[in-house]
Amino acid sequence: MLAMALCGKANNLLHRPSRIVLHSHAMKSLDSEHSAAPARAISSRHVPDLIGLVILLAALAATYGPVLVELVRDWIRDPNYSHGFLIPLVSAYFLWRNRQELRNALVSPSIIGVGGVLLAAAMLILGTAGAEVFTQRVSFILLLASLVLFLQGWRRLRVVAFPLAFLLLAIPLPYVIYYSLTAPMQALAAKCAVVGLKGIGVPAIAQGNIIHMPQGSLEVAEACSGIRSLYAFLAVGALVAYSTSIPLWGRLLIFLMTIPLAVAGNAVRVWGSGMGAYLIGPEATGGTIHELFGLMVFAVSLGVFVLIRKAVRSLWSSGTSSPSLSSASREPTRDNFAPVSRPAGKSPRSNNSPES
Repeated sequence: MLAMALCGKANNLLHRPSRIVLHSHAMKSLDSEHSAAPARAISSRHVPDLIGLVILLAALAATYGPVLVELVRDWIRDPNYSHGFLIPLVSAYFLWRNRQELRNALVSPSIIGVGGVLLAAAMLILGTAGAEVFTQRVSFILLLASLVLFLQGWRRLRVVAFPLAFLLLAIPLPYVIYYSLTAPMQALAAKCAVVGLKGIGVPAIAQGNIIHMPQGSLEVAEACSGIRSLYAFLAVGALVAYSTSIPLWGRLLIFLMTIPLAVAGNAVRVWGSGMGAYLIGPEATGGTIHELFGLMVFAVSLGVFVLIRKAVRSLWSSGTSSPSLSSASREPTRDNFAPVSRPAGKSPRSNNSPES
């Protein structure tokens, strides 16, 4: 009998943990169901937003698809705008880098964005009717900014303002503006090159975009007008100005300094071509020598730009630096303390003495 009782107790002890384990599994399943319920509720709340986003993207693709396809074709056809493939990637990088700031920004939709959407639609219609692709492309960027303002508010628009504005550098200039800039820039480069050539004793005369020398004439072609280097400098200047922690006036100064640097660098490049034609011959005005000299001039111009950025930063830091600490606010010494007189018969209270 005793043996049977002991066996029964042993069986009870052996079966208890299994019930406990089963109970714990049941509690875990209940907890998982309770935790999954809010997740399902949250996902169900986001379903309308996702549907609206898909509809919006589909509408943008249907409206601006042909405009963007033609823009990519211009990047391929025109070497002056081949940098356009990099601009959207850089904008996407800055959006990704500012993602935490974008999440923390307060969402406050503004009705003013509707006005921007209507303006972008009007620009698209007028650009399509007048066959002006520049207006159509700018309207796309304006539409993106207006949608952010209307759906998310001013604070989030401020976070994405630079990446959206940077996209403007990927849009080719209208032909009217392009040709009105290239001719004066060609003539300016020729005149500056003639001044440099005369400065070192090389006889030269500028006639429009033609440089006449004893060895022959050198034409400053449209490709040497400096538009390509100007766009490159504007892109670099915008990135550097945006990444520099200085006030707005300093950033604008850094950005605008890229224009004279690009013009001066192109003039030096034309002067180098004239020197090559004078010393070597016409073969120095093209080919590998011409390309290498152009890269050297661009590198030197970038170095000058870096020095200008450092100068602007030093001006800002010198204007905001706090004055040096006076001798009274420096580290205290024994001589800084005056003796303290205490009444006779009283000693200073120790840290362990009780409060009264």
